[in-house]
Amino acid sequence: MRICHVCNGHLVDDVRVFHRACCELARAGYEVHLLAQGKETKTYEENGVIIHPLPEPGSSWQRHARASRVAQLAADLRPDLFHVHEPDLLGPVISRAGSRPVIYDVHESYLDLLNETASMPTWIRPFVRIAWDQWERRLVRRCAGVVTVTEMIAKRYANLNKNVCVVANFPDWQSMDELSPVQRDGATCVMAGTLSPSRGLPMIFRALALLKQRGLTVRLSLAGNASEDYLLSLWSEAEGLGVRQQVEYHGILSKEEAMLFQKKADIGLVTYQPLLYCMNSLPNKLLECMSLGVPVVYSNFPNYREIAETAGAGIMVDPTVPEQIAEAIETLVRNPDLARRMGEAGKRAVRERFNWGVERGKLLRLYQEVLGPLDRKGFFRQNPVEEVTQRSNL
Repeated sequence: MRICHVCNGHLVDDVRVFHRACCELARAGYEVHLLAQGKETKTYEENGVIIHPLPEPGSSWQRHARASRVAQLAADLRPDLFHVHEPDLLGPVISRAGSRPVIYDVHESYLDLLNETASMPTWIRPFVRIAWDQWERRLVRRCAGVVTVTEMIAKRYANLNKNVCVVANFPDWQSMDELSPVQRDGATCVMAGTLSPSRGLPMIFRALALLKQRGLTVRLSLAGNASEDYLLSLWSEAEGLGVRQQVEYHGILSKEEAMLFQKKADIGLVTYQPLLYCMNSLPNKLLECMSLGVPVVYSNFPNYREIAETAGAGIMVDPTVPEQIAEAIETLVRNPDLARRMGEAGKRAVRERFNWGVERGKLLRLYQEVLGPLDRKGFFRQNPVEEVTQRSNL
């Protein structure tokens, strides 16, 4: 049976989309296709997943504008099920799906995210939220199932769809264990992933400045995607605080490089700011650091506390208070035995409870509920799909 995972903005190597969902379904015996942003120009296969790369759009508006064309590319593959990972694709895909089922994968609280959209004037946001809410509700009722990342997000859809499934972004701890051993120096913090205002870097810079005043020089290693303008503003702020020389930016890393990059650190910083969409989500980076044995300094949000505080994997702080961040970092740097115990506790919690091995079954059961039991005989269509995602089409 042919499955098509449809993305517009996500990259082909996205952890949740490709490494978790697509690869797991391919291992289970489904014929899995993925449409997502990639550097290649032709269709190729990786880990049993047939990838149809899309070119990177010039802007977010251009990305939204091409949603119908991406949906048509997915429809041209003639899948038995569509798995949609972005809200702007939901309507265009449903309109082309006919009687075929559509699963909607909600990666974060999009309704809350509208409150923080910088490109949208503040006065218009309440009206956009109302329109979005009504639009999404109508479409969700037409889906065969909804997948979310947290229970908090799932509550929004529970009365709209009978098949709501929480599949958390828990890491594959076995792949983490395969990483080479590293040597840590005791005073390096790390932050990886998309670098945006929600990550709270200005608060961290101020914390570093406070520590410097106390005679403790702590390094900060950054990696991930960020706009050039935002990086320039960060460097200007760090320079003004006298901590620019303590901050290193390593650019965009591959999944394997990012894991090793984080493993080398002494402290993982997961200090998202108190924005609704951050508070209702559960970031990959929190669990990645825990799985790597890296103690974390994390925001005092309910979803974060449920994981890290329960495990004893780090120190909770108010992410808007640099003094608390500085105190937490100093505690871990000056008490290496405590840092080691917290790192080991986080790693143990991931192995025993917060891992992909627990979550994969939920995804497979949802597919079986929607499509029925997997029949190995005559399961795949006889004629392979020809390449349809030429960059010229977009």
